[in-house]
Order: sequence, then structure tokens, then C-alpha cells
Amino acid sequence: MKKALWLGLAMIPIAAGAAPRDESVAQQVDRYAGQIFRDSKAVGMVMVVVNGKESLQRFYGRTAPGSAQRPDADSLLRIASVSKSMTGEVLAALAQENRVRLDDPLQKYAPRGVALPPAARPVTLLNLATHTSGFPREMPGNKPPDTPVFVWPSQQQRWRWLAGAQSRFAVGQTAQYSNLGFDLLADALAVATGRPYAALLREKITAPLGMADTTLTPTPAQCARLLRGVGASPCVGTLAASGSGGIYSTPRDMERWLRDLAKPADPARRQLRDQMFQAYFKREQLRSLRGMDVAGKADELGLGWVKMQLPDAPEIVQKTAGGGGFIGYVAIAPASEVAVWVGMTRSESTHYKNMSAGVNQLVAALSR
Repeated sequence: MKKALWLGLAMIPIAAGAAPRDESVAQQVDRYAGQIFRDSKAVGMVMVVVNGKESLQRFYGRTAPGSAQRPDADSLLRIASVSKSMTGEVLAALAQENRVRLDDPLQKYAPRGVALPPAARPVTLLNLATHTSGFPREMPGNKPPDTPVFVWPSQQQRWRWLAGAQSRFAVGQTAQYSNLGFDLLADALAVATGRPYAALLREKITAPLGMADTTLTPTPAQCARLLRGVGASPCVGTLAASGSGGIYSTPRDMERWLRDLAKPADPARRQLRDQMFQAYFKREQLRSLRGMDVAGKADELGLGWVKMQLPDAPEIVQKTAGGGGFIGYVAIAPASEVAVWVGMTRSESTHYKNMSAGVNQLVAALSR
């Protein structure tokens, strides 16, 4: 998510009303989804809900300002920083295969000839995946004017910056949300395997789950289906931000991914899911957390995920997102096999907190 989206995003109640005792799951989803869309003031909205074996999709608003067309299951959206959760999944899969270790130092996978600044404690792959590397949110420097989101900095630019950075990173001591860290993580995984990160994403997630429209390099036909809101960035390839926010997807594909996370098909997939959701850093172990409390108080940090315990709700594992005219949020209650993802196109007055609060309450309601 970009910085502006993080300001003042505290949890607020959503006026969805008390649930009738005989309300079905579909009616419950409709009630919350309709209220989320109205309160969030988005141009268009899609929602995917997984509740055990049951899956639902809902669509609201328009595909673009002034359009009369409603989004559908094949509408293309930027999932933005939900990409980080997929990067965490790729990391977990490679660790499961012993192709990398979570405690591997980033230096091990640096491009040839690049030396990281000396530090008392090396930055590891785990630090990158949990925002505890001490790296800044974005790479310092002036992005060229009129540059679309998720295309700057390039891999070469970020490693050149890192090689010349002063050693002032509080590794493992604080949590500071970092897009830069996740792009460096994707770079490292590519070096570790000798394969482009986009190929790893296909191998570990999109191909096994049949996510045909989930990509970093959309085709013209896919771009024709991209939802558009106020401040929308052009539909371009976003390989530069493979690890942090560049992925495009559709509700149809996201349903496949959520089903796998909420109710893994076999023990190996469940072990992979649990490794991603594991608590690697607890709040009380860290000196501070910056940019991690958008959808609620971050209690624990997993691989690209935040775990939190809200009042009168099950433990929720979540990820916030935003950029290029989109905002999004995914929340999962693993114990209840409930998962919800919402993607929206922004208007001039879109409210992130109304979306995340409503989704958290829907997850809690379905879990009950």
C-alpha cells in the first residue's frame, strides 16, 4: 500500500445490522457486502467468500467511471500488496523443498559483485518476509515523473542503492512495512533457484491452482478487462515489483487461491499454509511497528501476513493492499475455514477503513 492509505485507518464499526436467526450464508454475505460497498464509496467492487466447502462471489458498481457495465468473475484487478502474501507462499514452498532456508542471509543471493553494507546482524530472508529487515518502505530517490505504479525501481536500481546504503538497519528489532524488502526477497528467490520470479510464481501457486489470469505481464486482452477507477494507472507489465505489489488477478482466480488457504486439499498444502501463517515475530518482541496496524492491531507477523485477535472474533490472518487506483483486503480465519477478499477501484472519496472493518466483521460472523 502507498503511504497515503495508511493514515488514520483505525478500525470502525460497520452498520450491517443484527443478523436474523434464520439468515443464510448467502444472505449474510449480501448484507455485509452491500454495506461495505456503500460505506466505502468505491467505483466498482468485487468480493470473494470461502466458507468451508462453499464459495461465493459478489459484484457491485461499475467497471469504470461512466460505464454501465458491472464487474464480473473475469474482471482484472491489481491485487497490489496482496502480492506479498504470494511471495511469502513461494518462499515457504522453496523452504519446504530445502531449496532455501528462512535464516539464509540476503547476501547469499545478491547479484554477482554486489556486497551488502556490513551490519552487526545480517538481513535474512525471514526478515524480508516479515518486514523486520529495517529497510525503508520505498527505495529512497526520485521516481521519474509520470512513472506508473509498480515499475520503479528496477532490480538493478534497488541493489545498487542497497550496496551503497549506510549500515543503519535495526534488523529483527522493529517492524517497518517495506515494499522494497519484498522486491529484494523476490530477487533473492530468483537467484537461489536460477529461475525468474514470475516462473516461480507460476510453478508454486498459479499453475497448480489453475489461476490462468493471475500475472505480472497482462496481455492486451486481459488489460481490456481491467477495472478502472479514479487515479488508475495504465495496464502495463509490473515485473519490477514482482514481490511487493505487481500481480494482477481476477475474482475467479482469487477464489481458487482462497479455497486453498482456507481449506487446503492435502496435508502437504496444509503444512505449507501453516508455515506461512506461523508467528515468526510477536508484537511484544519488537521495539516498534510502523505501517502494520491498518486493519487492526498487528499481534504477530507471518510470511507476508499479519495475525490479529479482535474482540469477539476468531484469530484473523490478513493482508492489506492498495495502489494504481485500487484498494484491497484479504482476511482469513483458519480455524473456521473462512476467507474473504475484497478488491475495489477508488473514487475521490473511497474509505479504506470501512472496507477492512466490514470484512473483519463478516469473517467473524461467518465463523460464528
